[in-house]
Amino acid sequence: MTLVHKHLLIVDDSSVNVELLLDLLDEHGFENTHGISDPRLVLAHCQQQLPDLILLDIRMPHLDGYAVINQLHEHFAHRMPPVIVLTAQIDDQTRHRALNLGVRDFITKPLKHDEVLQRIRNTLSLEQRYQVRDQQAETLERMVAKRTKELNRQSLTDPTTQLPNRRALTQRLREASMGGGDTGLLFVAVDQLDDVVRLHGYSVADQLMMHISHQLADCLEQGSELGLWGGSELLVIVNSSEPACLQQLAERLLGCFEYDQSFNHLLIPLNARIGISCSQARFKTERLVRMAALALPQIDCPPIQHYCEALEAQQRHRLYLQQALRGAPQRGEMSLLFQPKIALATQQIIGAEALLRWHHPELGHISPADFIPLAEASGDILAIGEWVLEETMQYIVAWRARDLLSDDFHIAVNVAARQLARKDFTERLLAQLAKHDIPERFIALEVTESGLMSDIHNAKAQLSKLSEVNIAVAIDDFGTGYSSLAYIKTLPFSTLKIDRAFVMDLATSEKDRLLARTITQLAHSVGCDVVAEGIETADQAAYLRAMGCEAAQGYFYARPLPAKEFVTWCSEWKPPFSTTDTETVNGS
Repeated sequence: MTLVHKHLLIVDDSSVNVELLLDLLDEHGFENTHGISDPRLVLAHCQQQLPDLILLDIRMPHLDGYAVINQLHEHFAHRMPPVIVLTAQIDDQTRHRALNLGVRDFITKPLKHDEVLQRIRNTLSLEQRYQVRDQQAETLERMVAKRTKELNRQSLTDPTTQLPNRRALTQRLREASMGGGDTGLLFVAVDQLDDVVRLHGYSVADQLMMHISHQLADCLEQGSELGLWGGSELLVIVNSSEPACLQQLAERLLGCFEYDQSFNHLLIPLNARIGISCSQARFKTERLVRMAALALPQIDCPPIQHYCEALEAQQRHRLYLQQALRGAPQRGEMSLLFQPKIALATQQIIGAEALLRWHHPELGHISPADFIPLAEASGDILAIGEWVLEETMQYIVAWRARDLLSDDFHIAVNVAARQLARKDFTERLLAQLAKHDIPERFIALEVTESGLMSDIHNAKAQLSKLSEVNIAVAIDDFGTGYSSLAYIKTLPFSTLKIDRAFVMDLATSEKDRLLARTITQLAHSVGCDVVAEGIETADQAAYLRAMGCEAAQGYFYARPLPAKEFVTWCSEWKPPFSTTDTETVNGS
């Protein structure tokens, strides 16, 4: 807007002065000017149309100029239009009082036309710059506010699924806690998403996660909230702590995974597991989430589980064991037991399996089934495995020095998947044997099927190296894991161990006898011998011997024994079956 289009208001109790100024402004092109002689009418005029500039006389009846300014300040505050004072007296007191009220300029009477016009133009120009600046500031403030709002939204939203993210869910849980009402939490873990990534790529996996999240959201009632906690883990916040209600909701959510996901012309199988926690009062956000995560069932278990204190006690126990496990061999808490292996045809002792035991000073005996998985998960199995090999070799050295071991005697050591995964495993083992001057035939290794299958290519490379130096390798627990004719054909090993699951009912189950016989024949067909474990009765031993199984171990012969008792047992060994060849292999 140009200056001549600005709205000017002239306020003076002298109508002559008003007319004079109106004529002057009209003569110089100002098109929107008004004059008022009664100061009491100024407020109403401004409320109807706020001027861009007021030319205001100070000394007037009814209301002087100061009172008018105060009145306008009170009603319009920061929107108060600029004021130029018209006065015949410009003494210091008048000037200071007017300036304190925010007056922009002064025009003295009698009026000098050129000066009046210039002061009006100066004030209008300055005010226009102020307005432009304020408008720019307001525009910038709106842009900043809009951008801040968008950034805040983005900070609370997962960019892929557009679901509330962990930060947003944490805020929502804090609000629920402050409200002190019932709150339920469902921790949903989507399984097999890694397979989707490997087969179809991250883009498809991300879109699939969005597809699943929409399905899950459709199962929720108003007031519940679904969000992404991280990766393939979702969180559902519910305004209820009723276990039955939360169970029903979890079952509805799992219904989304009953069938393969039809997506982008693909049929993709996915599974899910749900852990549930709840609170009926205020709670700590992190605590409630941890409770739900702790309740998350293991794969292959029922897919829904509610939190209970027993779960947490188990977790604390696991953590305690995991911490206590580190350094346990060096503290003298671990030991080896030896369970003899017997040749079924000759009844001779041909070897033993070294079995690891842990006796904690406070907890007592801890089952290998409990601590071995913990050691494998934490990586402590590497140090423990090194200790087992070293301890076994020291026993071999000691027994050879006492001439207790014959040349065809061996001790089998269990090797974990993480040990076998080390590229230098074979080299380190050979160096250890060389250090103790132990021939390779005195040591044998046992590996589980799952350990082999975790990295089949590395397993093949390691087993090939071991085979080249004549270190025997047995596949432990055969038939209970990933048994495959393909890996039997591919991997170089010398022995199959029949798991106790196929042995325990040999005397009563024709099916088990058939399975054991098939495994034995399969092993023989690829040039391997067979060891059966878990022998507890003479009938089981007899059946296995008749099938052609080469060796056996189990409580029928001896339980796992400490080193001294094992040596004594070997020296006192008497075959349970009558045979023409009863020589022992321990030199006794």
